[in-house]
Amino acid sequence: MVEEVLSAISADASLEAPAKRARIADNSNDSEKLLTPEHIFRNLRLRRIVRENHNDTVTQIALMFYRPDDDGLQGHGTGGMPTYERSFDKRGGAVREADDNSNLLVSTGHMQANVFDNENCGDHLDIMSHFQLDEEGPNMLRTCCWIRVPGDALFAVAGEDKMVHLISLAWTREIRVLRGHTGTIVDLQPHPTDTRLLLSVSNDRTVRIWSVLNGACLCIYNYGATAARFHPNGKAMFTGSSAGEVRQWPVPDFDHETTEPAMLTTDDGTRIVSGKGGMGSAIDCLRFANSNLLVKSMAGRIDYWDLDTKAVIRSFIVRSHGVSVSRFDVSYDDKYLCVGNSRGEIYIFSIESGKTLRRLVHKRSVRPVTCAIFSRDCRSVVYSSEAGFIWRYDYVDDETLAEWERPDESASNDDVSE
Repeated sequence: MVEEVLSAISADASLEAPAKRARIADNSNDSEKLLTPEHIFRNLRLRRIVRENHNDTVTQIALMFYRPDDDGLQGHGTGGMPTYERSFDKRGGAVREADDNSNLLVSTGHMQANVFDNENCGDHLDIMSHFQLDEEGPNMLRTCCWIRVPGDALFAVAGEDKMVHLISLAWTREIRVLRGHTGTIVDLQPHPTDTRLLLSVSNDRTVRIWSVLNGACLCIYNYGATAARFHPNGKAMFTGSSAGEVRQWPVPDFDHETTEPAMLTTDDGTRIVSGKGGMGSAIDCLRFANSNLLVKSMAGRIDYWDLDTKAVIRSFIVRSHGVSVSRFDVSYDDKYLCVGNSRGEIYIFSIESGKTLRRLVHKRSVRPVTCAIFSRDCRSVVYSSEAGFIWRYDYVDDETLAEWERPDESASNDDVSE
């Protein structure tokens, strides 16, 4: 499934100058220190590089954040999820409950999807399962997402074969295929509060909502979208178009026994951003933070919109982005975003201030970034790129960094005379 997993050399993990020692806020004494996200970002170092065997573009990656105490995604996008701290055993493996699937990462590329263990084995990023389309021909998978189902790890993949495939990791097989689109599927999104619902965006100029339970299409939005996102409360859906237009749509209350899908047209949607005065190019990614909408264009501009006033709070410009699809992510506390560019670089921004907190660069990472994501505790940033690579930066504590920078006293010294 994976040709090789390469360990990045810690001492040569970035082309940037070594990060300055961050001043960490002390509590009552010097022995107790408060670890801030800003300090974590300064201490990120490239630790893992994975090359998938298809040697083709990794179109999307997604982490599974479902844990036993999670109820959907309520809170995320409206102010952040509760703080999550991982615990580790003496060997460095993550300690979790049996039905906690937050270590799982899925990737899509070429005609296959791979599932990795991103956490249990310490610094490793190991293959767990593999899914490949049976059909021959140019049927690249272009998008994926996890669906929160207690007792299973269920994920959806879709792309050029125009179908949505639901795969059960527990049963290690495809359990359902959603048919109806007549064009390439470019985006998948789970409903934030109803795990029975799944949204898909297709080049056939429709957006559809499906029942995961029986595979029925429940709603069809007749609109040419390039990306979509549910509002965190699940009562509305937002789309972006190739012209840079953003629209808001109602999400009906569904009867899962219905036989005919609800049909909506442009008259049912509300324009939030017009194409002429909007993003200027096709929209490839939508996210929410603090009840506000983040909209990214393929040209590398991210606008942060106040939905109440329909005004831009601020914009983020990704340098050297080029014109390509590159999905971004918002941290679980809704305070930071990470996004890649065409040179294989990752930018981490503060959503509140708009400042660039870190630029992650490495001499081996030179291909366009297709997707960048945070781990739930923000101690890792994982991103995918062309040529089949997945990269992971991890937080390294000050003591370890100091050890890496310390000269090796055991090395021989050729200048010492006999």
